[in-house]
Amino acid sequence: MIIVGLHVGHDAAMALIKNGKMVGTTSIERLSRVKKDAVIEKHHLEQFLSNWGLTIEDVDHFTFSTWTSGLCPFMQIYSPYGQRYPLSTFGTWKAESNILNHLEDSERPEKTEWGYTLPNMIHRLCKPFSSEDIETQIHFELNIRIDGLDKTFRGTFVDHHISHAASVYYTSDFDQSAIFTVDASMHHAEAVSGYFLGSGNRIQQFRNPGYMLGNFYDVATEHLGIGPGTLKAGSLMGLAAYGRIKREAYNKWEDWTTPLNERKWDRVEHRYTDWLFAQISGRYPFVLDDNRPEILNEEPGSWHFCRTWQAPFTKEESETQEGMDIAATIQFITERSLVKYSQDLYEETKTLNGGNLCVAGGTFLNCNANYKIATETDFDRMHMFPACGDDGTATGSALYVVHNLMNLPRQKYTTADLAYAGITWVNYDDVIPPHGKDLDLDVIADYLNDDKIICWYDGKSENGPRALGHRSFIASPKNPEMKDILNARVKFREWYRPFAPIVLKEKAEDWFIMDFESPYMLHTVPCKRPFEIPSAVHIDNSARVQTLSKEHNEKLYTLIEKFEERSGIPVVINTSLNVKGEPIVETPYDVVKLFNESDVDVLVINDQMWIKNEQ
Repeated sequence: MIIVGLHVGHDAAMALIKNGKMVGTTSIERLSRVKKDAVIEKHHLEQFLSNWGLTIEDVDHFTFSTWTSGLCPFMQIYSPYGQRYPLSTFGTWKAESNILNHLEDSERPEKTEWGYTLPNMIHRLCKPFSSEDIETQIHFELNIRIDGLDKTFRGTFVDHHISHAASVYYTSDFDQSAIFTVDASMHHAEAVSGYFLGSGNRIQQFRNPGYMLGNFYDVATEHLGIGPGTLKAGSLMGLAAYGRIKREAYNKWEDWTTPLNERKWDRVEHRYTDWLFAQISGRYPFVLDDNRPEILNEEPGSWHFCRTWQAPFTKEESETQEGMDIAATIQFITERSLVKYSQDLYEETKTLNGGNLCVAGGTFLNCNANYKIATETDFDRMHMFPACGDDGTATGSALYVVHNLMNLPRQKYTTADLAYAGITWVNYDDVIPPHGKDLDLDVIADYLNDDKIICWYDGKSENGPRALGHRSFIASPKNPEMKDILNARVKFREWYRPFAPIVLKEKAEDWFIMDFESPYMLHTVPCKRPFEIPSAVHIDNSARVQTLSKEHNEKLYTLIEKFEERSGIPVVINTSLNVKGEPIVETPYDVVKLFNESDVDVLVINDQMWIKNEQ
């Protein structure tokens, strides 16, 4: 059984489920080289499947967590009852788009901007037939047609937040778990957050908490002048460490994060986010005469702005003390509210959750909040999927069909299975530079100890947005200047963003305040010995840690061991193998190009190495 999960929209992705197990997944941006790419082309799918010796015709079933025909131009989806009126839009960000098509015994369909409507089937899903509640139907069967192929494929559309929940629950080793999902899908509570329960093969919607702060964090990143939330929310998290939390937030954070339907203030979400930004900043995002300068100048990534006409802060103002204080306040209310809502979920499910919590959705890329949830709630264990943003819903929609609908048995996953799930590139002799040598980890460790920067490229690409030791710049953390060196020579990003450490799992508690693993770099933890690794900790002596076991990545583990022999430090800096505005490298061609164009010292590709000054 071959099932392919697709997500279109920002962070478009593909996932392959083979005989009930996720064996591969990748974000489209890695192949297209367009950051946060939303569009899947036919050749992307063909290239992806070919890595496992498959063609599109070998696929038995397609699944979707969102759908817009313009973002998947080679494919059309239809009602399972026929192939008239192809669906144009399908997704949980608009209740009006969750529709099925015309049936023979139904009234004539009406063409709308969202597709063809069918009133007797969308009475619970679309105005004016009823409410905005879209949780009643969490999956729809579909027919799939692909350009150039004389075959109708079976398909299933799966609710977006169920897809988030499935991605994390079905890849955990929990037989029971509470599940909390949060992202920034705007407007409807059901499209932004959810409480779910997992038990065995089943995921059940528990209730909707009405938690909407993911939207605010996304919008506030724009209002503060940092950039589009889709691209720059992590920058706000980094800037927050330099600020002071406003006193008012200590008293009002709980009121400010009240569930949507219980708010004393405006329940129209886009107005509420602007209102809340004004309470924190003292500035209201008045409409401007023109779009933002970044958009007018067509700067990279500018098309991701959602509030294109609102600019209460300029980019320069974001780095003032005022901007830092606002960032710190936004981060504070995010952390406190996520802990509160996670603990609420524990209390409501403590006889059902087995002490386990799964979290997913782009909001949980907030590593600072994840640490607080792990250490301040009553859950015993917490599992995360590396691609907890929308790219992970490609995997989630497919696993939901495999386990919840088909009832196929669940599979076991190692951390390496989940971390490294991309394409393996094997035919690249024609693109690698001359004068390569066999990889010698002792030589690489010597270079690290001498403060050289390593381009480290190995095996399959990572699952999700973090570099986890297969597509990484690696450097020594002991030089206090290394952060500035990396920024000046290769990364060219904001000065206030920290770099992250990889630590040997067995040594993690000696260096950081943590009693749990963090294999996917999704927790920010306090450092016990910040003065020994100054370039791997933030201004507040915290670090976004990846814990590494030998089973997870033996080659990199051995390198860090050898670095420890020379330095006494079982930690290296790890940052994504890309430059500002570019996706993480995918192919050997990509990394050779980056190596040639960047001021770095050493290139490693699998089992070969190149020393730049020796060429």
